[in-house]
Amino acid sequence: MKNLRLFIASLVVFTLIFTSCSKDEPQIEGSEKASLSFGAIVNDLLNRSGTKQAVMDLPACSDDTPAYVHVVLMQGDTEIVGTETEPYRVDLVAGQIFTEEDPALQLDPGSYSLNHFSVYNDAGDLLWIAPRLGSELAEFVDGALPLTINLGAGVKKYVEVPVLCFDDREVNQYGYLFFELDEVRAYELCFFANYCDDDGRHYTANYNLDIWLGTDNTGEILYSDLVPETGIDENGDFFARPVCVALPINDVPDEDYIYYEATLLNWNENYDSPTPIVLSGTLSRNDIEANFGPDMTVEYEHLRFNCVPGGGEPTGPVCLPAITGDCERAVFIQMVGNDGPSGLTEFYPIFTQDGDEVGTIRYNLVKRPAMKDLLTATVDLNDGWTATHARFTLPNVDEDDVCVNNINDDNFDMVYEAANLTYPVQARVAINVCPE
Repeated sequence: MKNLRLFIASLVVFTLIFTSCSKDEPQIEGSEKASLSFGAIVNDLLNRSGTKQAVMDLPACSDDTPAYVHVVLMQGDTEIVGTETEPYRVDLVAGQIFTEEDPALQLDPGSYSLNHFSVYNDAGDLLWIAPRLGSELAEFVDGALPLTINLGAGVKKYVEVPVLCFDDREVNQYGYLFFELDEVRAYELCFFANYCDDDGRHYTANYNLDIWLGTDNTGEILYSDLVPETGIDENGDFFARPVCVALPINDVPDEDYIYYEATLLNWNENYDSPTPIVLSGTLSRNDIEANFGPDMTVEYEHLRFNCVPGGGEPTGPVCLPAITGDCERAVFIQMVGNDGPSGLTEFYPIFTQDGDEVGTIRYNLVKRPAMKDLLTATVDLNDGWTATHARFTLPNVDEDDVCVNNINDDNFDMVYEAANLTYPVQARVAINVCPE
């Protein structure tokens, strides 16, 4: 498991009491409701057996005084107190380690689950948090969330909730998303995708979506492995529901601060297995707000896999005609580059869709001040193969594809012109190749 940084001298585990009860629980006279309240005690993790070897995996602690807690209580799939995006705040009694009585925690008898529990200081800084089951830090507590709470009529209930110190460098390792922990405003943005085959036909796409805070995939991961709900509607048409996420609001409107990667997935019932395609991009606050319409409507961020710029149907001559006879389709698509922003890359192998290696491709990026940059793809096919047609695409660049027809050679160049190109860049080349 990835090690987390910490200062061992300050390492402790805090056990918060949302407290548990037995037959000696206090009763609320004449009430049909149950009451919940919170308290806190501090245990020294280093004195617990079996933990000394693992303390290097735990985050650093703060000496700040706790002031209030955030909770989310649910019954089944229904949020009863607090929500995922707005957990409910319960204040601690001044100078004490237990909470004030709160009307929202006067509840009907029944079974509930505690899905969120976090503790803050007066300044709103997160101090301690209960990790969730399945997270990397869940193993360091005796009972990870969700925690089942059974409430009887007229009972004041107390439930122990073990928590860990919070380190904001490791948000996802507690099993939470940023907007559940940070008191920040968030935008909702929804993604929708189409896939176009090499003949230009459009399909609703199935895809995998990852999102980072930053301008590349080395930033803080916000979401990973999101996929749309797909199916067939009552009319027999394939559908994919939008993938919607909550994103933090950046104070600088034109600064790129969200990075995403979308990977095209197979959907055999809808379209033939495609060559893997990855779309990536950055978003600024202006980009996100451009999707907002009147009356609180939000347009989708539309992803287009292998489709012409703007999402329209191809016009004019077919760039890459369907293969016929003994010919095959060879496709190359991946991030390419070298150690610098431009220059020659290594030689990459090219394979047919049946898996036969038929040659190599190499890229050369030339930066041109005050002009569009040039990215040249040089294709060298193996002996016995000839190219007839080819298409050169940069999926993340809004320029027309480069089409080369009637090649009839085993060695040829394709040149893509676009402004502000730099390595690494995702390049896609599709070639119709025929045996000689």
